[in-house]
Amino acid sequence: MIDLNNPKTFKHLDPKDVFGSTGLLADQVKQVVSDFKSINAPEDYKKIDNIVISGMGGSAYGGHVASSLLKDQLSVPLYVNNNYTLPEFVNEQSLVILISYSGSTEETLASVEDAKNRGAKISGLTSGGKLAESLKEYSSFYYIFDPKNNPSGQPRLGTGYTVFGTLSIINKLGFCSDINEQVNEGIIELENNSENIKKKSISLAKKIQGNIPVIFTADFLEGNSHIIRNQFNETSKSFSSFSPVPELNHHLMEGLKYPNDKKLTILFLDSDLYPPIIRKRIRLTQDVVSKNNIPFETYSPSGSSKLSQVLDVLSLGGYLTFYLGILYNEDPSLIPWVDYFKAELAK
Repeated sequence: MIDLNNPKTFKHLDPKDVFGSTGLLADQVKQVVSDFKSINAPEDYKKIDNIVISGMGGSAYGGHVASSLLKDQLSVPLYVNNNYTLPEFVNEQSLVILISYSGSTEETLASVEDAKNRGAKISGLTSGGKLAESLKEYSSFYYIFDPKNNPSGQPRLGTGYTVFGTLSIINKLGFCSDINEQVNEGIIELENNSENIKKKSISLAKKIQGNIPVIFTADFLEGNSHIIRNQFNETSKSFSSFSPVPELNHHLMEGLKYPNDKKLTILFLDSDLYPPIIRKRIRLTQDVVSKNNIPFETYSPSGSSKLSQVLDVLSLGGYLTFYLGILYNEDPSLIPWVDYFKAELAK
């Protein structure tokens, strides 16, 4: 019988040690922090008009987090690109950050050529592959990491590398306030709260099981909701969706009525660091959800800063979606339909 509090009881479902990778998030971030101490940003990379972060799936996580976490302080526009080609505005004054955990993602590799042809400054991060070769050839500012703290080998379990690698590139270039102190504090706070996060994840997984999880969030945690949605898809093998406050208050609430058997559970990502008007909207949104007879759960991250809370929710999402996959008796590492699709596409 599976006991989510006892890893020995579900080890047979986790041969690639997704559980182990999930627990190494803090170590991944520590590794990134240490690695970037010896990486210097060239001055010409600091003189750009916009940033485009190009990546797919788990490799784009850092872009989604950066766009929501840093939106109040970024000194240049940031655009997250999930396609083969780059936006038309990309030119010699653009910085294109190319991200592929494996280094072999075909859309990202196509974007390398597009960025080169437009004369954009090229940066990026990867663990190897063709992208590593391209970065060595076309860039003077990049991060090639050793994924030693991700034994599962799954990109979505390397969030410490992709998210904090992306944030570190932006930070090194000076496009935001220095985040190093907050990162170090966040690591300590995450490690101190890790057992509570696991317990809450187990509780949430049991309540969500059998329903479609829909994530409602806001402000600086919006990027996290994108990540958790993807992890519900890949790790839990569950359909999921997300929507941010205040945007959802202008349309989505009217869609809570039908069908009668909606099979939904709303997961609110709340924070004591949200602006007061957003916190009021969260409370009112919960009221509307309740009045539509839809169950909801609330998770309020710990952390003294926005960055620390982002790290907390990254950990929660990893554990929550892992435990839900185990409850569904699934190997959380496998992605059979993604693999099938890629094989067919290659024919």
